Amino acid sequence: MTSKTTSSNVCAPNSGPESIPDDDLIRGFLLALGAGGRKPRTLFIYEDSIRKLSDFSREHSFPSLVTMDRNAIRHWLASLHQQGNKPATVSIRYRSLNRFFRWCVAEGERADNPMDHVEPPIIPSEIQPYYQPNDVETVIKSIGRSTPYNLRDAAVVMILFDTGVRASELCGMKSDDMDWRDKTILVTGKASKQRRVSIGNNSAMAIERYLRKRRTKSDWLWLGSGNKPLTTNGLRMMLQRRFKEAGIKFRGAHAFRRGFAMEYLASGGQEGDLKELGGWQDYAMVSRYAKANAGERAIKAHKKLSPGDKLKVR
Repeated sequence: MTSKTTSSNVCAPNSGPESIPDDDLIRGFLLALGAGGRKPRTLFIYEDSIRKLSDFSREHSFPSLVTMDRNAIRHWLASLHQQGNKPATVSIRYRSLNRFFRWCVAEGERADNPMDHVEPPIIPSEIQPYYQPNDVETVIKSIGRSTPYNLRDAAVVMILFDTGVRASELCGMKSDDMDWRDKTILVTGKASKQRRVSIGNNSAMAIERYLRKRRTKSDWLWLGSGNKPLTTNGLRMMLQRRFKEAGIKFRGAHAFRRGFAMEYLASGGQEGDLKELGGWQDYAMVSRYAKANAGERAIKAHKKLSPGDKLKVR
């Protein structure tokens, strides 16, 4: 005789807080991201954010990830603020969770995305410190041209400021990525998306001078110790040393990107063009640069268009 299974004995997926362990969900999510070409650093940020939320939820007796509601998430984000985390850091955590819960919905592990009911953190419109043209000039002049390493370092500083590429993008450049005729470089950015960035005459000459003097053939554009590809850690250490030698405060490699954006807009560049050159996925960051730069651009425009200068009163 075949026994009948009553509905009370059947446990539907996600019916209880322990139906799917948090670790299993996180593993599946990271595998999906990795298959999509996300870089290890990006995967680490996502995993770190989700695991911290999972740990917080367990410590405070909130539901697990598969049944978690907005209250647990709001409490955790509030705790990050209380711990002194910067708004930009909390925003990264927020975006990581939003991406994770969207994946859960797409995979049928959740019926809804709780982040739809959690307000995103407010990020101040002020732009973090960035390098001014005179800062970059001072560093390049301090480096000099006496050795191939000096030529490399000067060229790296020039390219970072001239193009606004990320540190990982610069270290990933290949020699064949250069188009000398058009003065452009093929850059591989986030999620392996490629774009071409333009370089000025000074940058082109700096790269050519470095390649001509290094006398080591390699597929990689920038070589570090042992003629191996320059790493982001090696880049950071080199920049720290060069800035210290020049007497300029080192604000991180990303300050070049901010300086590039501000200088590009101040010189009359368009927001849409900046987005394409910098590889930003949307206009949110570009708009922040434009807003911060609006006053300076208005002053420069007035110097050219001054109504008072049109008066014949001299």
